[in-house]
Amino acid sequence: MPSRIPSDWPDAIMVTDAESLAQAIGIWTAAGIIGVDTEANSFFAYHERLCLMQVSTDSQDWIIDPFALGDDMQMMSPLLSNPDIIKIFHAAEFDLMIIKKDMGVEVKGIFDTQVAMTFLRHQKTGLAALIESYYGIKLSKDEQRSNWGERPLSDKQIAYARIDTHFLVDVYGKLIPELEEKNMMGAAYGEFDRQMSDILMPATANPDRYLKLKGAKTLNSSQLAKLKALFEWREESASKRDVPPFKVMSNPGLIGIAEVNPRTTKELAEIKGVGWKIAKRAGDKIFNLLGVVEGQTIDLQVKKVSKEERRARQIRRDNTDALKAWRTAAAGELDLPSERLIHRRQLEQIAAALPVTSEELNKVVQLNDWQREQFEASLLSTLESLPRP
Repeated sequence: MPSRIPSDWPDAIMVTDAESLAQAIGIWTAAGIIGVDTEANSFFAYHERLCLMQVSTDSQDWIIDPFALGDDMQMMSPLLSNPDIIKIFHAAEFDLMIIKKDMGVEVKGIFDTQVAMTFLRHQKTGLAALIESYYGIKLSKDEQRSNWGERPLSDKQIAYARIDTHFLVDVYGKLIPELEEKNMMGAAYGEFDRQMSDILMPATANPDRYLKLKGAKTLNSSQLAKLKALFEWREESASKRDVPPFKVMSNPGLIGIAEVNPRTTKELAEIKGVGWKIAKRAGDKIFNLLGVVEGQTIDLQVKKVSKEERRARQIRRDNTDALKAWRTAAAGELDLPSERLIHRRQLEQIAAALPVTSEELNKVVQLNDWQREQFEASLLSTLESLPRP
């Protein structure tokens, strides 16, 4: 953020009630094109929430407070889902997810400036780099991990939030002719369509997540039982306190307790990742937990895999590698980053299904017109050459 907002900028409009939101929606609808961004409390809460939404036209910035508006935030749903009103984001994936999760709205009519910049082969595609490149303004990252769930918001938070969208409408006007000049409009809008239809929602809780912790696979069966109980205790505590799990206890702390099985507060405090503060606050609960699971074991079942299945798995891995190599080569010919040719998740779906005709491919993934024109034939040729598991 600049040291201060330039004096010729009008004050940002704070939207905290239904009346001011209705007035703003009228202005945004008439404008037909707006910059949009969101802020969440991801680093400070277990239950991540939409904490702020910023909207800008070419002449005014608004800061929308979902906490103050409550259910009235739904007044924005028709605008957000209207494909005829252009919503300009920078790195839209998270914003689309949090809006869908918290508001139940699938945003339509997006333009993602970061995606456009990658198609144009900009070396730096972050928002700070974009603003510095086009406007000569160097942004501070001081508020980047600010706690957006706290109220009242500070002046620095408001300044940081509004600048995230302040330039987006103008940037859109600069990027469109660049995309047209380089014949990348179809490619960019095809990717925007994919973003809107392929919103990646938060994964459902996996009961075996504790096995993903670094060091878990080296524990014996008795230690694994302790780790599972400790992990579940941490999740429950974090959920009740609405804090990230690492603020209850670090991963190394969980592994260390499971390994050492401490009997005293001193032993607990000396474990890496625990310390005296946690040992005193949560020691009784931890010791009780360790006592409950004493004698319990978890034996990881290693399934016997037949020779045929091992061969099939190897073929699938080799096919995936071959398709990744094809994507790298095809993207290189078009002077594009691999991820912009076709998304990783789409490539994985293709690798699993191995379609060999255009009709079969269309049932697996929906290629856009630009993709079909640029590489469908090449992709199908590669797929036809791959062995079947």
